[in-house]
Amino acid sequence: MRSAFLAGLILTLMPLPAAAVSVPFDLTGVRPGPITITRAEDSATVSWPDETGRVWRATFSLDPAQPLITAITAGGDPLVRSARPFYQGETGKRRGGWYAFFDDPTTHPDGTRHVQSTFQVRAASARSVGERVEMMFDGLRMGSFDGGLAYTFYPGSRLIQQEAVLTTYDPDVAYYYDAGLDMAAPSDRQPGNNMRSEVAFYDTEGALRHLTLNGLQAERVPVQARYRTLALKTAAGSVAVFPAPHQYFFPRDFTSNLGYVWHRAWRGRVALGIRQLRDENWQYYPWMNAPPGRPQRMSVFFLLSPETPDAALAHVLRYTNGDRFRALDGFKTLSTHWHLADTVQAMANGFEWTPPFKPVLKAMGVDASMIMDFHGDGHPNDLTELRLDELHAYFAALRAQSDAAFLLIPSEEANVHLGGHWALVFPKPVYWFMDRPKDGAFISKHQKYGTVYSVRDAKEMLDLVRREGGYMYQTHPRTKGSTGFPDRILATDYFRDASYLGAGWKALPSDLSSPRLGDRAFDLIDELNNQGLRKRLLGEVDVFQFDHTHELYAHMNINYIKLDRLPPFDRWGDALAPLAKGEFFTTTGEVLLPEVDLASSSATEIVAKVRALWTLPLRFAEIVWGDGQSTHRQVIELADTREFGNKRFEWRAQASGWTWARVAVWDVAGNGAFVNPLWRP
Repeated sequence: MRSAFLAGLILTLMPLPAAAVSVPFDLTGVRPGPITITRAEDSATVSWPDETGRVWRATFSLDPAQPLITAITAGGDPLVRSARPFYQGETGKRRGGWYAFFDDPTTHPDGTRHVQSTFQVRAASARSVGERVEMMFDGLRMGSFDGGLAYTFYPGSRLIQQEAVLTTYDPDVAYYYDAGLDMAAPSDRQPGNNMRSEVAFYDTEGALRHLTLNGLQAERVPVQARYRTLALKTAAGSVAVFPAPHQYFFPRDFTSNLGYVWHRAWRGRVALGIRQLRDENWQYYPWMNAPPGRPQRMSVFFLLSPETPDAALAHVLRYTNGDRFRALDGFKTLSTHWHLADTVQAMANGFEWTPPFKPVLKAMGVDASMIMDFHGDGHPNDLTELRLDELHAYFAALRAQSDAAFLLIPSEEANVHLGGHWALVFPKPVYWFMDRPKDGAFISKHQKYGTVYSVRDAKEMLDLVRREGGYMYQTHPRTKGSTGFPDRILATDYFRDASYLGAGWKALPSDLSSPRLGDRAFDLIDELNNQGLRKRLLGEVDVFQFDHTHELYAHMNINYIKLDRLPPFDRWGDALAPLAKGEFFTTTGEVLLPEVDLASSSATEIVAKVRALWTLPLRFAEIVWGDGQSTHRQVIELADTREFGNKRFEWRAQASGWTWARVAVWDVAGNGAFVNPLWRP
């Protein structure tokens, strides 16, 4: 009797398992639409249709003790089950301001810090964004960053966007991040805690690879994959992972494929994701900027498929047109600012030698490129025959590699006399020295090369450009070797001359608090046009040598110039004329703007008639205008657009007194396209 009493007392005193305590879940921001959310006691389920009408369901746990994602299914077995988001990164300190490129946080005296995220959901909410739904889960921390996790679902798509929405209040923070998803895979589990999991990806040679993972590696395994994507087979289909194609990649001089995706199979669980890494061989790694108080949206994308990993990969490749700039009637593609050391190699290997960059650019759909040799190679500052011989070889080398469908245009990042770094291109071969030989003249005659210019100052530089019909533009304005420029030369005759077209545009620096790329250059061009300077932006790439194994597309942009036919090498100037006239648009490749017409505008209203093509769902369009004093912006939300669209739009903005306006369109991954400022007649 006594023992029975004691047993009962012990049972009474033992703590009982606590009932699950669900966190608050706010649904007030959800509107009726194609995506619905249902609430259970300790979970919430998002239901949405894909492009075939098939309904997918993602169930999230509201119990902090459980994995965040309970399951994702299309009606049968879960495609994803018991999944946890993965985030980690490294933080350091920026030097030289937010525009600094010549920086490496690893060399800062304070060092850097590896930061691993921790997540315990504190509250949850959902809101409609157009037809889309964003689920937000507060409770994510990563070093000095604090915030939550967002999941966005797109009707008509199997795409899911996962974002760590994090804010730091520390000054001068530079960082990069890795992201992914770790999920249960009981069907992959083998005796001895081993695994049999399958992944697929395209290797750097372009071959489709399939790997079977045995679960003997506890660590994440990086993969040098072409197209920045990897797909994992699951019990009910497959899941592919990929980063934002351009936004995820902070600017680099070199585009080596460093292995930007990863996988892991370990003791009943599998994971896949994206990654960056600290580099050690080059001195400039500016990382990403995190200005204090501005939420960074650290995204990663997942594509669900009821089919094989191969099918998932094929769908992901459509988002970047297979890393190719698609052909567009009435346009040719032109890229600028390549430091490829082609001439010195052609002089050594013969002009019929095919440089490694040529097949890469042709495969990417690049019709024409402005090459900028003699940037760390050759002898641009030489004042003897050597300089003239190298220029002659330059023209011969590019002629040899040009053909009816591929044009290489000789230009130089001259960087003399005018201030900062700047590009110079002529419509024909021009021989010139960047200074004047002793007892030399501005213009002289050479027995072999004809007219030769020797330029000793800015005045003569402008004279040469005018005489030969050349064009100039400020490369990487306000950063790198153009820090402080063109601001310091705005009043000069040469900058105000029509031959000085404007400045280069590139996604530099990287700041994930902005929904667009290249704010630095946009701010500049808006300021210049408000000052009455009719300048434009030219998309520029600004990288060094590469081959087919590199991750080039992530660092690319391109100019679509209005041109029906590509000119032959001897008439390359015909491809420059649309740049000078502003008859082009610039894009990262996923969004195209073949038509932008402001002709129906009045003095008080801007009417933009736009035709756009896109791959990933669009996020917003913007009409930006100035009145000579201030810059104004009207954002047009495009959250009702679906993936792979082609549509005509008409947008209006009340803009009394506007003098110029430009239009841009951006998608959910930060990809976009824009036209330059158009002036009101």
